[in-house]
Amino acid sequence: MNAKKELKKGLECNGNFTYDHYTSILQELKKSYKFTSFKNATSNDIILRHDVDASLYAALKMAKIENGLGILSTFFILFSSEFYNPISVGGSKIIREILALGHKLGLHYNELFIFENNIDPTETITAEINLLEQHFNTKIEAVAAHDLVRNSWIDLENISSIKLPDGIVNAYSKEFFEKRKYLSDSAQFWREGCLCQHLNKYEELQVLVHPMWWSHDGLSRDEIMDIFLGGEYDDYTPSVKLAKETHEKHFNNISKN
Repeated sequence: MNAKKELKKGLECNGNFTYDHYTSILQELKKSYKFTSFKNATSNDIILRHDVDASLYAALKMAKIENGLGILSTFFILFSSEFYNPISVGGSKIIREILALGHKLGLHYNELFIFENNIDPTETITAEINLLEQHFNTKIEAVAAHDLVRNSWIDLENISSIKLPDGIVNAYSKEFFEKRKYLSDSAQFWREGCLCQHLNKYEELQVLVHPMWWSHDGLSRDEIMDIFLGGEYDDYTPSVKLAKETHEKHFNNISKN
């Protein structure tokens, strides 16, 4: 990875995870870089990626912010998420909104799920790619591992051993993970300091931002997880209420016959 010859003064870092700070970072990055996808990456550009681990609602919020700035990103969808179903009626609607905003989809395959169920990784990944492409009428360009079995950090050897379908790239391949500067906010923590501290330092970047960790007020991890129940990201409460109403109506109809 090549450092830029001339370092420009970046914006002041406040170290928070607010949408305002995220917007300011993107605005600053746009001055020096172009945002691109995995297949179209060249030089002096940024691959902006989102792993959607828990909340499609949070992903949509981020997609709208980026669309307002004219920025393209790739949202990696996880089939085994305990928090959302990408092919449910509600989940599909949100993902289609993200695509309509000009963004791309990637597959966030679950390495731990594959490992624990002793299933073929290539067949599983291929099936999930095909389902995403068919269901959303889109083209998947890239995949990225979710649970990394052997280490808490990236196990390149294990990941690179999986044979991917033709034309599909691995976000953690050497081309994208080592030759580019890789920065991530995993667990609401930038290992090398906030993204805003790296403005204009590198020729090419891959930036992973998890939508769930960002909010208007810069909430902590615990506060964010709390609002998953009874808050703005709660898929369960309205679903349960709807199911109760539906079954009640059904019972009333059949009990009259």
